[in-house]
Amino acid sequence: LSKKSGKEVELVMTGEDTEIDRNMVEEIYEPMVHMIRNSIDHGIEAPEERENLGKPRKGTIYLKAYHKGGNIVIEIEDDGRGLDTEKILKKAIANGIVTEDQRLTELEIYDLIFQPGLSTAEKVTDVSGRGVGMDVVKNTVEKLRGKVDVKSWKGKGTRFYIRLPLTLAIIDGMITRVDEERFIIPTLNVQETFKPSKEHYHTIENRGEMIMVRDTLLPLVRLKRLLGLDGGGRPENPWDKLMVVVENQQRLICLMVDELLGREEVVIKSLGGWLKNVKGVAGGAILGDGRVGLILDVAGIFDLALGR
Repeated sequence: LSKKSGKEVELVMTGEDTEIDRNMVEEIYEPMVHMIRNSIDHGIEAPEERENLGKPRKGTIYLKAYHKGGNIVIEIEDDGRGLDTEKILKKAIANGIVTEDQRLTELEIYDLIFQPGLSTAEKVTDVSGRGVGMDVVKNTVEKLRGKVDVKSWKGKGTRFYIRLPLTLAIIDGMITRVDEERFIIPTLNVQETFKPSKEHYHTIENRGEMIMVRDTLLPLVRLKRLLGLDGGGRPENPWDKLMVVVENQQRLICLMVDELLGREEVVIKSLGGWLKNVKGVAGGAILGDGRVGLILDVAGIFDLALGR
């Protein structure tokens, strides 16, 4: 694509191990290709222009995927020229989408690119297609009950966020038991598991309960208490339980559980009703034995545990 456009472009991908249901991948593949083509065609400048602007000759497109708050997030970002609000608004007025006397914010103008037929391309190219707008992308994402947003910085680039529900997503999870409940921890976040001794346990002023792991004190999180399952009963001894060391954004905590039941690939189902907005829970899954397990949102657990 970069050769066809006469531009030098590098694609940098992160989060390739983020698991997504095959059906969702098939639906989202073409829109993502279209967005990357758009970034090459409209976002990334020609090598000579980039040099004149003090940028590297080679433009970069970043494709990133990760789980966040019960969603799969896909980011597509380029370091190109950014969106031209004046050009977008002019085209929208010409197409009768908005009127000249409407006062729109910058974000509202960016959203206009998702309107049918609003392509700001001066000419059709082989790279981004036949002047097709971004409405196809938005329609596909919304069909999957997702959302697409855009941020742009003039002269610096544009970033698109595609948020998709985890309803169809598949994760590899570690199944744990806390009392009679089953909790699923995404294995991507699991560092190690172990049974602590009494000597591993410490209480530190202003830091609370800690567990020594490889000469480092990590916060102890009583999952039962954190999620309101302990009923205010007598605290249990950590050295009688098991610890799961989980990681999020280079931070570590120890989750206290009763039992490890193994690993399983599970299809995430969104939670309806009162569980839908429970922080620290990303969704539910039906396990191999027919039981229902709750999938932990590790980022949410960290926020709850560390009081954020």
